[in-house]
Amino acid sequence: MNKNMTSQYWMQMTEQFAQASTCRVKIGAIILKENYVVGMGYTGSVHGDVHCEDGGCLLVDNYSEKGSSDSGKSCIRTIHAEMNAILKCEVRGSEDNWLTCYCTYMPCLDCFKALLQIGVRTFFYKNWYKDDQREIYILHLSAGVRIGIKIIKSL
Repeated sequence: MNKNMTSQYWMQMTEQFAQASTCRVKIGAIILKENYVVGMGYTGSVHGDVHCEDGGCLLVDNYSEKGSSDSGKSCIRTIHAEMNAILKCEVRGSEDNWLTCYCTYMPCLDCFKALLQIGVRTFFYKNWYKDDQREIYILHLSAGVRIGIKIIKSL
């Protein structure tokens, strides 16, 4: 195995890929299987729709589970970087060989569940993204799933 392909290397690649994002927040995601890239994504509009850079973000209030305003506004015009990486990923992880995901931000609940579904069990992220529902979900995962998950904040 190439010893230069460290967690810092993959996070730098993720940050570089995030620069292709067309929304106000630059987010990137890379999915790996045994140190090979099997999916990459960045935040951007669906094919054929106007990009935030051209038409502006479509912002809505971001509410926590209790209904109080959480972290402000979210853009709903775009597909998240993690989801784009999933849509481009042609392999799945298994108990013998789970996938790893590097993200510039901790995935939201929906992206987190989709990543789990394709077999990602190790998550590296640089920036925290507050999502109370994701935290509740993680706490209530069955032991079989939770045991396999590693969530690591990269330096």
